Amino acid sequence: MHKEKIIVAGLVVEVWRKPIKNINLAVYRLDGRVRISVPGITTDARVRQAVMDRMDWIRQQLDSRHELPEPIALRAADGEMHDLWGKSYPLKVFGKSRRHHVRFDPVRGISLHVRSGTSTNNRLRLLAGWYREEMEKRVQTLLPIWQHRVGEKVNEFRIKKMKTRWGTCNITARRLWLNLELARKPEECLEYILVHELVHLLERGHNSTFYTHMDRLLPQWRSVDRLLKQ
Repeated sequence: MHKEKIIVAGLVVEVWRKPIKNINLAVYRLDGRVRISVPGITTDARVRQAVMDRMDWIRQQLDSRHELPEPIALRAADGEMHDLWGKSYPLKVFGKSRRHHVRFDPVRGISLHVRSGTSTNNRLRLLAGWYREEMEKRVQTLLPIWQHRVGEKVNEFRIKKMKTRWGTCNITARRLWLNLELARKPEECLEYILVHELVHLLERGHNSTFYTHMDRLLPQWRSVDRLLKQ
């Protein structure tokens, strides 16, 4: 068995030559590796063509690495556990307040103060607004640091709930979108996604150049990526 590496359309591909009859292609979504196993006599041209024939599928697998798992349904009810920056806190709902507001204490947890009869949707909306404020504070601290390190600046960042992505980057508008659910994850997850999207301003695709930038800027990104998927 013999291993080598080739570059196809900007992607680093591991080539394993084995005593087999068929060509097999695999994408390891955990670390972004692309691997192809081929019979030992396969020509380099045939290997490259086999990769190119599946390029759309390869890109799809790499792009889906940041898709989210199905979220747990929450009702913002008294006694629920809610996460903030990777730690779980009990939610205490006070239903006879004059005005809606949220308070947080690292010992006592999250206190949701609402008027009598407030619906589940409105309680969730109020809680989401508080999470947004907490996340905006962190992004405003992290973004200038990482813009300087990456060497690229964005015109703006926005936070919203996204069903399938932790973050996206509009290259043309230089706008970052960050998933509100990152406020529930450890802060290093927010930092990782922020860096990931900023690096797209250096390299649009998920190719060898992109991951070289990631390794240089955030060497521990793979371990954080695993944490984000938990």
